[in-house]
Amino acid sequence: MNLKGAILQPTYLPWLGYFEMLAAADVYVAFDHVQFEPKSWQQRNYVKGPNGKVLLTIPVKSDGNLGVSIAQKRIDYSQAWVEKHLRTIEHGYRKAGHFDRYFPAVRGLYQRKPERLADFTIGLIAFFMEALGIQAKLLRSSDLAEDDGHLGKTERIIHLCQRAGIGVLHDGAVAAEFMDMGLVEVAGLKIVFQNYVHPVYPQLWGEFMPYLGVLDLLMNCGPDSLAVIQSGRQIQ
Repeated sequence: MNLKGAILQPTYLPWLGYFEMLAAADVYVAFDHVQFEPKSWQQRNYVKGPNGKVLLTIPVKSDGNLGVSIAQKRIDYSQAWVEKHLRTIEHGYRKAGHFDRYFPAVRGLYQRKPERLADFTIGLIAFFMEALGIQAKLLRSSDLAEDDGHLGKTERIIHLCQRAGIGVLHDGAVAAEFMDMGLVEVAGLKIVFQNYVHPVYPQLWGEFMPYLGVLDLLMNCGPDSLAVIQSGRQIQ
């Protein structure tokens, strides 16, 4: 197989560039068996409210094992964060043109309260993909290559591509700094590094703020959101 693919860590309410890569892919592999990183995008992101950016963070339980993966990390529901996040989202977007279209489904996803972080964030990503009209097949790396811990960074990516049938990998620009292109060439894999300029779109609450979670775009632009995302793609 020679599918186009994207292998990305599941993050909370990912930014627009994340979905630009998914829109270019036939297969999306949620890279969930890598190590959890506290205070990273894996558990937090921004939405916009009347007073500017608001950081939303999913609290997680402490683990004695520092090497716990994203897929294994458990959410801490002893804090009332679900209700707080939903209130913040409602307060920030209830005046947006597409709030009624998306908020009921978003609220339902939060109220399911899955035990594991990856189950929650990947569930949200799957919803956003459907809402945007992105049809890439969603796979989880923990189901494909859980025994690859002995491999280096580039080798892990190559191995996942082989398991998922990916021949052309769409990856973030920062990946060019660590990928061993010699190994990539030997494996017969082609990598397209992202060249993306964040688009400007209609937004509530004053001056435009880039790099918010995709929820901000959906609430403001609705069915036009994918076209907005793809408008930032630069031809290489």
